[in-house]
Amino acid sequence: MVAADQLLTPTTLLMFLLLLIVIGVWLQLAMLRIRLSSRLSRIEERLDEQDHLLDLQSKGLADVAATNEKLLVALDDQRNVLESLRRDSSRLADDVRGEVGMSRAIELARAGADREAVADATGLSLEEAEAIVTFHGKK
Repeated sequence: MVAADQLLTPTTLLMFLLLLIVIGVWLQLAMLRIRLSSRLSRIEERLDEQDHLLDLQSKGLADVAATNEKLLVALDDQRNVLESLRRDSSRLADDVRGEVGMSRAIELARAGADREAVADATGLSLEEAEAIVTFHGKK
């Protein structure tokens, strides 16, 4: 029993407890390392997914920018066409108003109206009204 008593000395027990504590801490650190490694791999996977999504969004944004440029060019073309149509319609309206004004002025002159009355009724200048009254008025 002397050999068993020598193993149960306080120094041996403390060494054994210290060995158990070291093994326990080592196991805890190993488990922590495994958990951290698992988390790190999940984070890297998410980062790769986000990087892929960012690439897709960048490509989509480039497509949108190109389409936007095309739309701006088309809008400018349409604006030019619209302005041309406005000028043409204004010119046609002026021609129609001028013809209607001239017809009305001739009718007034034939009815005996003077140049002021013709100019007021039709919006023609006094010179234009005088010419119409002179050529189409009652003699």
